[in-house]
Amino acid sequence: MSEEQIEAVEGDHRSSDLFSPAEKAALSWAEHLTELTFRENPGAFDELKRHYNEAQIVEITMVSGFFNFWNRFVDSLQVDIEESPVMDLFTKSTSIDPEDYKAFMRDCWWADGGGKG
Repeated sequence: MSEEQIEAVEGDHRSSDLFSPAEKAALSWAEHLTELTFRENPGAFDELKRHYNEAQIVEITMVSGFFNFWNRFVDSLQVDIEESPVMDLFTKSTSIDPEDYKAFMRDCWWADGGGKG
């Protein structure tokens, strides 16, 4: 996405010539999901269906929902994701030993047999 498109998204993307009708439909849908106004605006979903198949609509909805979750998650915990020391913590936390993870999952309460291999 170009800087010009980013500015248009932050402004009035609906009247911008920088986006195709399909892109505008996806942006509108994401906006309604974010603002929880999709039920009051069924036309947004109808417009989405004009441009995308069911799998694409699920993907657009899932991606938008994920980013809505992520924003609420980090905002509620007051995590500044732009701050380098915080980002370093995330990077370090992604190193998981597969054998440790398997052992942990085998010992969890929901594991069938409770700890049996």
